[in-house]
Amino acid sequence: MIQRIQSLLLVIVVLLSIVFSYIPLFEFTGGDATYLMSAYKTFLSENADEVIAKNMGVGVLQGLIMLVSIIVIFLYKKRQLQIKLLKLNILLITLQVVAIVMYSDVAKSIISLNPSDVMVGLKFGAAIPVLCLILVYVSLRFIKKDDELVRAADRLR
Repeated sequence: MIQRIQSLLLVIVVLLSIVFSYIPLFEFTGGDATYLMSAYKTFLSENADEVIAKNMGVGVLQGLIMLVSIIVIFLYKKRQLQIKLLKLNILLITLQVVAIVMYSDVAKSIISLNPSDVMVGLKFGAAIPVLCLILVYVSLRFIKKDDELVRAADRLR
């Protein structure tokens, strides 16, 4: 059913995925300039047209996470497939976190010859993958609980 708690959690994951595309993840301060890193690019904060690095991998992974979450919401009659797809979603979120770290290191090395001179400030966007990971894990637990309940009811028949 669509109104189950795990479906609501997955809707929140989809909404967070949409928000993730529009807000910055990190703020880099190197020398006299400030740069912002979003899901798709790292750019000068005063001039969004001056892109110093493209990080499309993070945005593409977020799109895949959103797509898998939408698919899982509508597969409510196939709990085993839902469980497998949510495990795939957890893997995608983990890969996304790795990609964010990798792209931030690349951006720091582009900004300054000595990456340790670059100050990094976290924005709300950096917390979204962690929130998505928690929500997907909790929804996976609820689906497993539903599956056990249905199997127990089938044994009684």
